[in-house]
Amino acid sequence: MARSIDTHEVDEERLVRQFPGIDRKAVGAFFTPAPIVERTLALALAHLGQKPLTVVDPACGAGAFLAAAAKHRPDARLCGLELDAGVARMCQARVPGADVRVGDALRGGLEPLLAGTPEGHAELWVGNPPYNGTSPVLKDADAYARLRALMPLAMPPGTSLRDDFAFFLLVATKRLATRPGVLAFITPASLLEAFSYTSLRRVLLDALHLREVVDLGPGMFRGTQVRTCITVWTSRSSSDAPAPRYEYKGAGQCFTPEPPEWRLSPIAREAVELDADWRARGELLTTLIPVSLPGVKTRFDELLVDADEDRLLVRVRAFAAATDDTLEDFAREHGLEPALLPKLRALKQGPALEVDACHVRPFFRYGGARHRGALPPEARAYCYLDRRLVPRGDHRLRGPYDPHQEAVKLLFNVRELPLSAALLEEPGCVHDHRHARFAPLYVPQRVRDEGLVITRGATSREELGPDVPNLSPRGRAWAEGLGGPEEAFRAVVRFLNGAQVQRVWGPAFGASRVVPVPLDGPLPE
Repeated sequence: MARSIDTHEVDEERLVRQFPGIDRKAVGAFFTPAPIVERTLALALAHLGQKPLTVVDPACGAGAFLAAAAKHRPDARLCGLELDAGVARMCQARVPGADVRVGDALRGGLEPLLAGTPEGHAELWVGNPPYNGTSPVLKDADAYARLRALMPLAMPPGTSLRDDFAFFLLVATKRLATRPGVLAFITPASLLEAFSYTSLRRVLLDALHLREVVDLGPGMFRGTQVRTCITVWTSRSSSDAPAPRYEYKGAGQCFTPEPPEWRLSPIAREAVELDADWRARGELLTTLIPVSLPGVKTRFDELLVDADEDRLLVRVRAFAAATDDTLEDFAREHGLEPALLPKLRALKQGPALEVDACHVRPFFRYGGARHRGALPPEARAYCYLDRRLVPRGDHRLRGPYDPHQEAVKLLFNVRELPLSAALLEEPGCVHDHRHARFAPLYVPQRVRDEGLVITRGATSREELGPDVPNLSPRGRAWAEGLGGPEEAFRAVVRFLNGAQVQRVWGPAFGASRVVPVPLDGPLPE
């Protein structure tokens, strides 16, 4: 039997700081404050009663959840899995009655633990699985294929499963779809409404009953500002269940997840009515403005981007002249951190770099909501844009058409909060910023009418046709009444940054839908 431990006396962060070798950002290891552990466990246990219980924490860390479970359910069988052997030993010492093992829950490590679940036990899957944006599993084709198979639904175009917490949810859901139990995880709140998790939400709702949603808001974990939530799910032991309860900042209400987004939070009636009205009177932003692209991702700003054009060129020339033996001296002279040396050495592989000043381009860092309306002077810089150094940006510059050279561009984001837009009125490359895109005011006619794919087969700019406004047919007619295409772009910027989008439509739909722009009647601002 596990001993009783007062989790309020334990500082999880202090415990794990004993292991400085853990790359916490890479593995998504941010440890859970005791009050949130208690809150999560209380929500979960309320749906279990006193039936025999096995508690499973598939990423148990220093043992916060297992220690709390030992206090509240001393009769329960406790199981924990942890990647780091040292942290696992700490967890075992903290909760000696638990079965704590070293292993990877996403690569078969749970099977030996789960095999020991006694007949008749319900299972409580509880914890704070890692979230890091890009899972290491993506580099393991076999492991990814097994995990992806747990979600039979197609993903929306342009999205994929990339974060560890999504895989942990799928593993737990598969287990609880065939046996009684409860799933209670702390995850990013993007699970609740983000477009990329539409299919994941549908799989969870099909397999389990959603019971509780608690939006914890941002900053719950020390050193981060990520918005997090608690969701509690129960096995489908009965044909139906009460509507789930959603709580945010003390206010709770019941709601029903509905298609097509299957959001796990309520939607304000005012937002629903506004969305329907705008759709009836206008077009989706991506239909109104048909050509938009992601920005350039240099992936090595320390070397390739600088506010001073001359300094940038001097640095790149010095890099080209450096040898393996002098690369460390180069980095020190130009203020590059020693940790960047492996990256510098990798760039030196292949043919020698011949520096040409023509590759230095104006460069604008769009900061999303920080740059609503227009980009400030400090957002301007220069980049050295040589395809040999920025191979992943090549798909945005392929062929004879370079959209970055256009003088006027709309910058905006879709399906990500906070929504924002700005107008860039100078030629120059736009930096890649999350889900932000840029749309040139004018584009070649064939690009507008046939899509960007046409640029792959073109051998000259002339083949792509004359420049035309980057607007739909309905949008071009709308622009005429405003004074021209540029005024239409300005109107879109004001609309996206306006009160109705920001205060009503955005909080309800901004993470899951493309905003409709009303074209009949006055445009709200």
